[in-house]
Amino acid sequence: MDCDIALVHTLPEVVQKVSKASPSGSVEMLWEGEDLALFKRLLDELEAAGIRYFDQPLGIYPGVRRWDQFPVQPMSRFGYQVAVLSSDLVPAKLILERLLEDQPHDMELPAQDEKENGTPERTARKEGALICEIWSGSDESLAEFLEAALKEDGIPVRLERQGATAGIYTTSEDGGHAREIVKEVVDGVPPE
Repeated sequence: MDCDIALVHTLPEVVQKVSKASPSGSVEMLWEGEDLALFKRLLDELEAAGIRYFDQPLGIYPGVRRWDQFPVQPMSRFGYQVAVLSSDLVPAKLILERLLEDQPHDMELPAQDEKENGTPERTARKEGALICEIWSGSDESLAEFLEAALKEDGIPVRLERQGATAGIYTTSEDGGHAREIVKEVVDGVPPE
C-alpha cells in the first residue's frame, strides 16, 4: 500500500530517560493504631520521602460491625490504618521505626502523693491536728479563696463555718507560714 510517505531502512534510536522505576507490588499493611498524632506525622514523613501510601480510618467501611461476641479477627473499634506498596515497604518501615523512637516513653502522670520537683517539703507530710486558727471573718468568698491559696501552697487547712462566721485552721507547724500568706492576700503586703 502506498501512502506517499518516505520509508526508512531503520528506525532512529529513542533514548528513554527513566529517573526512577515506578513503584509496584502488592499493598502491604505498614501501621494500624489509635494515635492521631503519630498517624499525621507518619503520613507527612511518607509524603516527604515520596512514598505513596494508602490510609483509612477504621470502622467506617461498609459491613463493619461495632460489636461481635465472637470475633474472627480482633479489630480496633476506632483508629487508623496506613499501607504502602510492597516495593516501598522497607523505607516506609524505617520511617515508622524512627517516629516510634521519637515518641515519649512515659506519658503516665505521677501519683498524687509522689513528690514532684519544686513542690514544698510540707506537701509530703501527713496532716496533723488542724487546730491553729489563722483567719476568721464573715466574707465567704475570701474564706474560700484563702483556703484554695493555702492548699495550692501545700499547707493543710480546714475551713469551718459557724453561722455567718468562717474560720480557717491549720497545723501548728504551718501556722507561721500560713499567716504570712493570709497577710499577703488580705493586706496586699508581700512577706519580708
